[in-house]
Formats: sequence, C-alpha cells, structure tokens
Amino acid sequence: MSKKKETEKTLILCVDRDNDIGVKGEIQSPIIGRKRNIEAASKLALKDPEEADANAVFGAVRTYDALSKEKGEGVYEVATITGSELGGVKADKNLVTQLKEVLSEFPAKNVVLITDGFADEEVIPIIQSYVPIMSIRRIVVRHSETIEESWALLSRYLRKLAEDPYYSRIALGVPGILLVIVAILWIFNYLLYAGYAFLMIIGSVLLIKGFGIDKRITSVSIPNPLELIKLFTMITAIVVLGVDAYQTFSSVAPHVPSDSSLWWSSLPRIAGLVTANAVDLIVVAFSILLIGRAIFYYFTHNRRIWRNGVGIIVLIWVREVALRASSILLAPVPPTSISDRLIIDLLFSAGLGIAGTLIAVLVTMSLSRRYKHYFGSEGEERTEKA
Repeated sequence: MSKKKETEKTLILCVDRDNDIGVKGEIQSPIIGRKRNIEAASKLALKDPEEADANAVFGAVRTYDALSKEKGEGVYEVATITGSELGGVKADKNLVTQLKEVLSEFPAKNVVLITDGFADEEVIPIIQSYVPIMSIRRIVVRHSETIEESWALLSRYLRKLAEDPYYSRIALGVPGILLVIVAILWIFNYLLYAGYAFLMIIGSVLLIKGFGIDKRITSVSIPNPLELIKLFTMITAIVVLGVDAYQTFSSVAPHVPSDSSLWWSSLPRIAGLVTANAVDLIVVAFSILLIGRAIFYYFTHNRRIWRNGVGIIVLIWVREVALRASSILLAPVPPTSISDRLIIDLLFSAGLGIAGTLIAVLVTMSLSRRYKHYFGSEGEERTEKA
C-alpha cells in the first residue's frame, strides 16, 4: 500500500512594501484570511480609489478563490504583509517580522507572490529566504490611453512627489537648495562658480543616498537630555584645555633657549612658567567638568554628587599649591632652607589644602546622611541605566 500523500500548503501572499494599507487605510497587518483581506482592500479603496495596493489585495483574493476551486489535495490561504512608508531597512524588517508571523500560523511549503510590479526586486529575495516562491503575479492597473486620463495619472505622481516627504526631499529639496545657492552667488557676482556648487551638492546627495548615510544617522538613538549636559561640559572642558595649551605655549616659547646645551639649566624656569601660565585654565576646565557632572547627578538623585563637590574644593587648593611651587621655580635665587619664605608659603598652602579637603569630606558625609532619601542608591542605579 502506498503512503498517503501529505497535504501541500500554499500561501497566496500580497506585499505592500510602502505600507499604504496601514498609512491610508489605518489597518493593522499582517492580514490573514479571505474575509479580512476583502475588508482591508475595500476600506483602502474607499479611502483612496486610485490606490494600486487595493487592486493588488483584490487580485490576491481572486487568485486564492481560483486555486481553491481547483481539484486536488492542496490547502490554500491568503495573507497580506506590509513594510514601512520610510522604505529601506525599516520596510524590509517589518516584512520579515510579519512574514514569520504568517508562516507560524500557516506553515506554507511555497508561496504565490502577488505584487503591484513596482517593488519586486526588493521583495522577492526577502520572501525566498524563508519560503520558496512558486509563482509571481503582478497586478497592474490598466489605464485608458486618452490624454485626459494620462494627465490625471501624471498629476497623481507629481502630487505624490510634492506631498510625500520620502520623495519630496529629493524631488523638491535638492533643486530648492541649488536655486538658493545660485541666487546667492548671483547677488555677490560669483555666478561663475555655480557649476562647482551644483557638482558638490549633487555629488553629496548621491554619496549620502548611495551609502545610506541618511538612514544610519536617523537610526542613531537620541541620547538622554541629561546626558547632553555631561557631554556639553566635557566638550567645553576640552576646548578650554586646548586654549590653555595654546596660551601656555605662546607665553613660554620665547623663554626657551635655542641652545640645547642650556636646556637642563633652564628646565626649572620653564617648568615654573608652564605651571604659572597653565594652572588657572586647567582648574577652570576641570571645574566645568565637575559642575556638569554635579548637575547631572542632582537631577538623577545620584549620591556621587558629593564627590564632585569635594573635587571642586580640592582643585582650588591644588591651584594654590601649584602657584606656590611655580614661585619657587621662578625665584632668581633658589631657596636653600626650609625656613625660606617661599618654602613656608608652599607648606602652609599644602597644610590648608589638606585641612580644607578633610573639612569638605566631613561636611559632605554629613549632608549625604541627611539627604540619603533624595540622593540614594536607587538614584545611582537609575544613573547607571541612563
């Protein structure tokens, strides 16, 4: 006896890659089943009678009906999946997700693909990676060849170019930029360079679209606004340090001996000049950084805010100690005894700095215990996740 042949399941699949069904018809997808597809196509056709995707869905239902009437042991189902109005990776990702959902409900062995004929090259490889395509049917709406209907069809696509943000950015935005640049060059009598501007702009657009740079930029997640505070203060601190380095170099360079043999004897003086000129802006840069982090920790209820307060106080005393040390390095006669006035000032500043830091630590410990309900470990966990 021969074994009973396993029933073959075939899926009649309609694909709407630009999601007109969802955007215009406000219909959730995937749409599985004959009744739901007819309802979706009817609703979309009522919203926009000129929409080709409605005809594609009706075509899928018609194909389903025709195959279901044929004699055989096959089982058929009809479904519609949609992509995204943004196109690109987002549309393909939605198609894959919905295709998996349809196949989990109806595990088809092969697919009859129904499209409107405009997105076959993008859709076919996606479908074939999950289920074999047995047949492809393109539903193309027939139009009259009269001038009036040809103009109506043309005006429809022109309106799409003007109103659809996805197309208007290229069709209207780029020519608009070119015209504005030509006008500016004309005003300033630089119209001769319009050709260079055209090539640069068109080349930039082709480069951005060709490598998908715009999609990569839009896919980057926007950081937490509080994180921007830390980022801004960090950038500001780096800029201040850069200005400090330039200013210090400009001030010290004239005092550097050209004779390399005098470098060793001039090294203390050079070190003193660098310290005296650089310390103020270094303290300012790190204070900006600590203040920015303190603001971030305040709004995120993080107990590490107290460390930043101590850090600012330490910076103030570090500045004083650095200035006293530079005075010793720049002294005409180096101090030789601990009783020298310059040495005493250095030791006194260091002692006050240690005492001031100790007092700041004790005060912040007291404040930390007092405001533990506001700046607690829970806030610290939120900061880690932010």
